[in-house]
Amino acid sequence: MQKATLWILGLVIIIGGWYLWTQRGTSAPSENTDVFAQETADADIGVQAGNASPAVPSASSNANVPATVITFTDAGFNPSSITIKKGQTVRWMNNSGSKVWPASAVHPQHSAYPQKSASDCLGSSFDACRALSQGESWDFTFTYVGNWKFHDHLHSSNTGVVNVTE
Repeated sequence: MQKATLWILGLVIIIGGWYLWTQRGTSAPSENTDVFAQETADADIGVQAGNASPAVPSASSNANVPATVITFTDAGFNPSSITIKKGQTVRWMNNSGSKVWPASAVHPQHSAYPQKSASDCLGSSFDACRALSQGESWDFTFTYVGNWKFHDHLHSSNTGVVNVTE
């Protein structure tokens, strides 16, 4: 009787394990998965929200077209210095053969720009939080007046400045 019970228990464990293994991909997503899924969905549809969320170009028109585009080429940021009004958006566009990660000065903390939120990946909201591949872009809306230096987190010698006026 004891051998039969052990066999049944072993069989239940094996079947239960198999069931759990096959159900991994269909279980309800966790909170972290939901955040990742939303960020992925946002990037897939080209969200250009003007916050710290990375974004990719979209074929559809965007009502909030950025005031200025800074292009990253193999030679660096172009232009490397711009002046905009408070509340305007800047788009960093990667047209180089390598990846670029636009972020606030100072490398590597990215803490010079004062806007901060719980979702920041490093020191401030002025941070793409990931490398942009060729053809990808990232938007950021400046809400503070000042001279805000930025750099490529992957190659910190590539720098620039956004001068924000009233």
